Amino acid sequence: MEYRFDCRNSRVMLSLIPRFKQYSDLVFVREKLLNILGHEYLGGFEIDEDSYSILSKSYSYDELNDFLINSDLDYLITIYNKLIPYFNAFLSSRENEVEFSEYERNPHVVEELIFFDKSSSFRELDDLSKESEKFIHKAEDCVFHSQSLSLEPSVKVKDIKIDYPRQDRYNSNLNNPKVLFSDDTIEEIVSSYFNPIDYNKIIDSIKTDYRYNLLSMIKEYNLDIGAMDAKDRVLLLSKSFAETEYKSVGRLLGLYSFDKIKIDDRLPDALIITSIIHELSHCLLERILKEVLMKMLETNDTPLISSFVKILLEDNDLNYLLDEFCAHTVEGRFALYGYQDYSSFNYKLDEISGKYSKDDIDYALIVANTFAYDIKDILEEYIDDDLRDEIKRQYSYISSPPKYEPLDMEIESRFTGNDFIEAISIVLISGFAESISNPQKVKKYMEIYASVI
Repeated sequence: MEYRFDCRNSRVMLSLIPRFKQYSDLVFVREKLLNILGHEYLGGFEIDEDSYSILSKSYSYDELNDFLINSDLDYLITIYNKLIPYFNAFLSSRENEVEFSEYERNPHVVEELIFFDKSSSFRELDDLSKESEKFIHKAEDCVFHSQSLSLEPSVKVKDIKIDYPRQDRYNSNLNNPKVLFSDDTIEEIVSSYFNPIDYNKIIDSIKTDYRYNLLSMIKEYNLDIGAMDAKDRVLLLSKSFAETEYKSVGRLLGLYSFDKIKIDDRLPDALIITSIIHELSHCLLERILKEVLMKMLETNDTPLISSFVKILLEDNDLNYLLDEFCAHTVEGRFALYGYQDYSSFNYKLDEISGKYSKDDIDYALIVANTFAYDIKDILEEYIDDDLRDEIKRQYSYISSPPKYEPLDMEIESRFTGNDFIEAISIVLISGFAESISNPQKVKKYMEIYASVI
């Protein structure tokens, strides 16, 4: 592993580089290792086709922080540990002119064999020739006995638990309603120096956190994402952001509340997937607003901060509408064409349309679409084209025909730069009235969050 500093462009490159005495060995092994990496989740790294490194990631100086570097180093160590048996075996096969045709046909099967027997001395052998022979023997044995080997993970994705690390970045822990719900705080939000760069750092921080959580689960439970079906892959993604579990009662397809997502497991897989994405979008919008407020007020997350953001999205009509439109828009990005759904948004719109002007509603929708754009960007790092295709295939099991009218709800308009920052400030300030007028609800929510945060 190597760091390279580009002082001219103020960037740092973290790379995984195989070292060889002969260039021919580099060419031979690079091809094999890159083929393996093509089946792996890359955690923000990129496969490097045109240099000596095989995997790399570039950072600007502004992006660097201890949490990000530790997270990415943990990822590289995980990849290193996964590649080293292949690395040694490929080198030995080079010496013995062995072809790894079975790996070329089914990399997941061979990978499973290497790690299948945890007591095996395979990786402890010093003699590369013996190591290669043992590798080949296991690969050949796999071809004969492949039907008898269980490649199921040791734990089901739905049963995976994770401790979400808490990061306190500020010196203050604002938890006094009288201080938060004051004219001074409103003025602090209005006059804040919060800017688009700060906002982008929040989005990057959210990506870093989920990568760390995802890689922690992969490492702890020895997971193979490539062997999972689409539903489990999306469920694992959701667990990287918030506690996510299945439910089996009630009419709601799913719900998000108090940092927990619940999805009805009686739904078809396609609807389970889009329901997870819908509720995860609610979670991420709440997270973004909370992080912005924390930055503006320079306070860590507290039961009061979480309660305030939850109430401003629940009890303010336009913010509720914004929240639903955002979630439906993100969900619709990953649904099959013609299966977009804006039902809960339309229900709320019908309820409040007589109370607000068209301009107010349109403004809320543009703000929502801007948030949706950033949330889609976060999710598309993981939900790539291949996974999207798998999700779309799940709709072949749904008997209901597509409906194209909801596609008319989609919009392209969104805010940029300081206009969006101003819009976020308006959203935050608009939620004060609901919290101030309902102190009992604030108190109740604070008590619940006290046991969660």
